[in-house]
Amino acid sequence: MTIANTDRRFFSLAISAALLIFVLSLGSVPVAHAQQNLIYINGNITVTGQNAVIALVNDGAGNLTSVPGSPFPTGGTGVAGTGNPLADAQWDSDGEVMLNKAGTLLFAVNGHSNNISAFKLNANGTLTAVAGSPFASGGTQPASIGYKDNALGNGVSIMMVANKDSDPFQTATRPSYTSFTVSSDGVLTMNAGSTTLLPAGSSPAQVLVRNSGPPYFFGVLYFGKRISSYKMSRAGIMTRISSMATPFDAVGAVFHPIVKAIYLTLPPNSQVNVYGYDTTGKLSSAGTATNQGMAVCWAATNAAGTRLYTAETLSGTISVYDITNSKTPVQLQHLAVSADGGTAPLPSHMKIDPTGKFLYVLDRNGFLHVFDVAADGTVTENHAPFNLGLPASTVPLDVAVLMK
Repeated sequence: MTIANTDRRFFSLAISAALLIFVLSLGSVPVAHAQQNLIYINGNITVTGQNAVIALVNDGAGNLTSVPGSPFPTGGTGVAGTGNPLADAQWDSDGEVMLNKAGTLLFAVNGHSNNISAFKLNANGTLTAVAGSPFASGGTQPASIGYKDNALGNGVSIMMVANKDSDPFQTATRPSYTSFTVSSDGVLTMNAGSTTLLPAGSSPAQVLVRNSGPPYFFGVLYFGKRISSYKMSRAGIMTRISSMATPFDAVGAVFHPIVKAIYLTLPPNSQVNVYGYDTTGKLSSAGTATNQGMAVCWAATNAAGTRLYTAETLSGTISVYDITNSKTPVQLQHLAVSADGGTAPLPSHMKIDPTGKFLYVLDRNGFLHVFDVAADGTVTENHAPFNLGLPASTVPLDVAVLMK
């Protein structure tokens, strides 16, 4: 069979047109990205309007690099210190950066500008500010975020915020807890009448919300020396369930991932207290553990619920506990954090990465330490501290981790 020249030209043009349509159609196909081990840190930058979220990626061997475009501006302002990073109470808190369960939204506090920034977390790990962000926090110096995914159904979540009211560069008012509804695309709406005022000077350190189970949350008062449980209505209104005095100032609290237990750090006494709670949210004292360091302030647990990690800021150390018996932590390890640039380390916020292979420890000097986690849960610092590139005297706040 033979094809005339005219037919050949027509046939060739038809193929070219089909290829062009195919190529153009690729623009509408989502681009696939290899899964990344991501880390997000609230930079807490105190230059007006210049706070930012630092985004890093772990190559799987513990080596960190910046996500393209990092740091991502929040549009707000971090909270500064008076010159003594060991004594300033405005930094004694946890939960300053929060991810939703799906890893599609990220929230960060701006302590000095009294607002909260919301971001869409893209497939490649970058962040895009949500329309209207940052949102007013409903009080002075937001310092901790609790988040319950899809609490109201149809993708609508509830956020709890602790307004610490310990910023030395703002006039003291009253600390508070305030609740918000959060739409599926990350827009915050303050719940009318939800603000619960706390005692003046009580300096709330943290709010904890468990994603599963009833709509309870737990609040920790640093100077107020108290841990309390609350229930939330669908309108975000809080009612206190129970409250217990703590023997000393309390900073960091972390849930046991499996059983109904909370580990609470008490820095003045170098002690970790264990609290239980029942199905109604009522708190009870469950146990204590001593700590060899000075100022045990922050804590993290592994996903299996067998290991507890604590950071002791004043002694520049961290500790590892066996919590196989959740009520009786047994210390397995106590070790010094490496110096960064010749400066004595000040370990603070900490998280286990999603693979369980690494422990991230934030340093108030502006570094992130990466520890390798052995099969028995003990740790070794085999990596040089990662310089976050923050302005001098900036104290970064909190670490959030994600596989995406």
